[in-house]
Amino acid sequence: MAAMDWDVETQFLVIGGGGCGLMAAFAAARRGVEVLVLEKSRRVGCNTEIASGSIPAAGTRFQHAAGIAGTAEQMADDILRKNGGQADAQLVRELCRRSGDLIDLLVDEVGLPMVLNTDAGRAGFSFLRLHNPPGRTGGPLIQSLHEAFTRLPNASFADETPGFGLLADERGAVIGARAGVQGELRIRADKVLLASDGFGANREMLRRYIPEAAEMEYIGTGNNTGDGVRWGLELGAAVDHLGSYQGHGYVCAGYGTRLVPEIPQLGGIFVNQGAERFTCDDQGYSEFAREVMAQPGRFSIGIFDQRIYDIVAPAHHFRDLVASGALRRADTIEALAQAFRLDAVKLRATLDDYNAGVAAGRDRFGRKALPAPLQGPFYGAKVSGALAHTQGGLRVDLKARVRRPDGSLIPNLYAGGGTAAGISGDGCEGYMSGNGLLSALGLGMIAGEHVADELAAASGSGLAAPSFR
Repeated sequence: MAAMDWDVETQFLVIGGGGCGLMAAFAAARRGVEVLVLEKSRRVGCNTEIASGSIPAAGTRFQHAAGIAGTAEQMADDILRKNGGQADAQLVRELCRRSGDLIDLLVDEVGLPMVLNTDAGRAGFSFLRLHNPPGRTGGPLIQSLHEAFTRLPNASFADETPGFGLLADERGAVIGARAGVQGELRIRADKVLLASDGFGANREMLRRYIPEAAEMEYIGTGNNTGDGVRWGLELGAAVDHLGSYQGHGYVCAGYGTRLVPEIPQLGGIFVNQGAERFTCDDQGYSEFAREVMAQPGRFSIGIFDQRIYDIVAPAHHFRDLVASGALRRADTIEALAQAFRLDAVKLRATLDDYNAGVAAGRDRFGRKALPAPLQGPFYGAKVSGALAHTQGGLRVDLKARVRRPDGSLIPNLYAGGGTAAGISGDGCEGYMSGNGLLSALGLGMIAGEHVADELAAASGSGLAAPSFR
């Protein structure tokens, strides 16, 4: 295709300006690569932005300061144990190995303040490892990455400019992409990264690949329509774990908010409309979504006390919960039962049974977190199950390059975030807190670094800075 047919030329084209895309763009641009990022809509936002911003890592300065000695190998073992060994073990171990580098890059180069969450662990964790930006929300993470990237002279960011499809030569090598609402822009690129997230907002794809989640409330952003996955499939890419998703069992339907995951880990419990506990409360919140949806009315009531309230109060998402009006407070468990129209005698019996188990150090549902009996005043919120985001996608290698079913690479094409196959295996039970951001940011960093290495090694391959004609 003649050069005059191109509207834009760049070295590295990133389709998707969320966590993965911005991390890849920054990692490459800081090493001199000319990068152009296309974003469908910053106004709509990305899943990283509305998440807790929790990034799991091992061997960081924050863990050393807190006396936490967990290793990348232990972290990988935890993830593989939780997903039943269904994910690519080599990719899991590489992401865990690079997780400390990821935290260092965010703190030292991006300039994002980070703290280690020492309030509570998560289901399946063998050591504390979630690192968060201020307020435990993803907003500061995305803002800091965007600012760090756009400060660089070789960086370009095009908002309200969705990708429209990939362009490949006769060998199947990716040479660029179409962009714009009607595909009106032709963009030539040496390397292309698909970072347009998953397909949580695409009901057709959900019905095909994850039918059990197709009718759940979706709490991710509307940008996630599966474009990158579909474009990869059109070029013959292999896909893995398309039935995998992150559920969320703590969503306050109708309020636009949710309970924070620390609550059950700190001793909170859940009861159904019969005022009875029905499962292990401190299991992962992804698989808990399925448990809640199986209850009468498809809801449960999360119950906790003042001790837990005081611990989680600083979290941004918990402040949202309080402001939403979804939370109820009562001095006695009987008054809380009345607030949710539960049988007060049964709820008292449920609470007494739970507290007796805490005192004895054992729980009839097998929960592991039994820190202290619950005592008034009490708080409660009605919650249901929802779909947070999909976890399956294009198969990638350890450099985030997209593979075909026969193991060969689609030349010049990378994928990450929700567009790439994640590390949670199949279904919803393999998800572990932080898997999404570890995969998104980790693959983004790895892809950006590899693109920089490849272009540096290719003599005379540099192009001029991106410019729109």
